[in-house]
Amino acid sequence: MRNLLRIVPLLLLGIAAGCTIYSLNPFCTKGKIVELKTVSGYWKLNVSAGEDVSKNDITPWKITDNTLITYDKNSKRSDFNIAFFKLNDQLFADITATLSQNNEYWNVTVLPMHVLVKVEIAGDALTFIPLNMEWFNKTDNEKVKALKSVAYDGNDKTRIYTNSPEEWEHFLESNMDTPELFNQKQKFVLQKIAPAGTSEKS
Repeated sequence: MRNLLRIVPLLLLGIAAGCTIYSLNPFCTKGKIVELKTVSGYWKLNVSAGEDVSKNDITPWKITDNTLITYDKNSKRSDFNIAFFKLNDQLFADITATLSQNNEYWNVTVLPMHVLVKVEIAGDALTFIPLNMEWFNKTDNEKVKALKSVAYDGNDKTRIYTNSPEEWEHFLESNMDTPELFNQKQKFVLQKIAPAGTSEKS
């Protein structure tokens, strides 16, 4: 396990080391995955990790089938696998990296690992809200102590969680009503600008 975690230098992890929860395994079982045709299409990125980027000329993101194609402020592209799933009527997405030009979003899953976001859909707005690293790292957090994890390269603040999909589902269902579980300050907000299959993006 320790050799596995040394594959990627900590430097590459830097952008996400303080704010991302990593899992070796998916956050859900296959039976919980849902097909979400409403999110298929092109999306304008308005908020990136809590930062207003609506005035930046960022290439629209694209969601199709089980793929999320992202672009950062430098027009670098990264592709992700994305699996939407529901627990107790709450929508989530499990995201893992695939192809990349090594943009800032791909760095988050460079190990590569699974990361989780809570998903909110309202009109033409799509919001991704990541798990809250600060809440997970609280020393008195009894809810997290039952989870299995290992420190990344001896850094106890950056941990790789090794729970099974079934264990993650139980944890999420048990803590669904905990406000601190997800970090609103690091959210991503996208606005739909065209459906999938449209050649012109505006």
